Amino acid sequence: MSIPQIGVGTFRLKEQAAIDSVRSALEVGYRAVDTAQIYENETEVGQAIAESGVPRDQLFITTKIWIDKLSADQLIPSLKASLEKLRTD
Repeated sequence: MSIPQIGVGTFRLKEQAAIDSVRSALEVGYRAVDTAQIYENETEVGQAIAESGVPRDQLFITTKIWIDKLSADQLIPSLKASLEKLRTD
């Protein structure tokens, strides 16, 4: 899969606004979704993706691990938590 040229960002989107924005973007054809742990909306982004019905193999999902989670003992658990919230592997 190549990275789509345009995607939906989720910076500053919270709760239902995050869900609605991502869901609407996916409905009109966006296939790249960007979030980050620091945005505190990965759960909502994951919900919107799951509810969209768009197959996972058609999506390019990006999240960023926050700087306080970069130590060797926190990196992998932090990544796994993000993947769980995003409902993906």
